[in-house]
Amino acid sequence: MTDAGLKNLLGFLLRNKDWIFSLLDKFNPEDIENGMISIPDSIINHDLKMQIIEKADPYLNDYMVSFQQDSIVLNLDIDGQKLGRLSAKYMLNVTRFDFYDDLHQLQFSFKENVSSRGNFMQIMAMKAAAIKGSYLQLAAEMAKLNFLLVEKDRITIDIDVLDRAKKIPPSLRIDYISSEDRTLKLKFHI
Repeated sequence: MTDAGLKNLLGFLLRNKDWIFSLLDKFNPEDIENGMISIPDSIINHDLKMQIIEKADPYLNDYMVSFQQDSIVLNLDIDGQKLGRLSAKYMLNVTRFDFYDDLHQLQFSFKENVSSRGNFMQIMAMKAAAIKGSYLQLAAEMAKLNFLLVEKDRITIDIDVLDRAKKIPPSLRIDYISSEDRTLKLKFHI
């Protein structure tokens, strides 16, 4: 790390120390010492909510994430623009979790349930949009995100396509353990 990089990091940490310490309070030191990261869904639903909503603006109005029975459940309140307001529920199951060396890809199977809260015309437009495939496929095509591939019932996230992936140490390995009791569990090795 360069001198300027270290100074920027320290400045960021000091400016955000209250928020960072409140996040750190959610982690168990014994888990970290044993190479385990246990992420409670409250971190995503409360502590990071404003940052996530801000990044997804203007499409995401609200959300709730739950880790349960080896699934990740997303409840979304979406602004579908011309399709009106939508309620979407997704159940994701990890099918592949490759995070080691120079390979950083995650794959999930998914089930979706999307309903419209809009007027009659918006409901009809939403039903017509579903003819091509899942709503998630349609949204991914419209967003044109090069790191995201959505097929019929599968999502692949290719982290290596992102510029920030170059900063991931090649010695870092992360393995998916489970998603249950409102906690996502990962094992890490450096």
